[in-house]
Amino acid sequence: DEIGELPQHLQIKILRFLQDGEIKRVGSNQTVRVDVRILAATNKDLGKMVKQGSFRSDLYYRLNVLQLTLPPLRDRREDLPVLVQHFLKKFSTKFH
Repeated sequence: DEIGELPQHLQIKILRFLQDGEIKRVGSNQTVRVDVRILAATNKDLGKMVKQGSFRSDLYYRLNVLQLTLPPLRDRREDLPVLVQHFLKKFSTKFH
């Protein structure tokens, strides 16, 4: 969550992981191959951050395979009844 807040040194680590497909567990010197997909979210304009130099362009292009834009809930008022019903059902069974 919030990939746009990631410091440069962590951006490099994630990019290396995406390129190599390998990780090192904490406290280990052994690398492990992993096959994963990453779903990243942000409320920042990463394209603008790339132009400003605050987000790595190579990481941006690796992550930006599929971009979904979700408008804020205030712009999707018709979704409110469905969401209210979902959360009422979820929490009424959990806390009742």
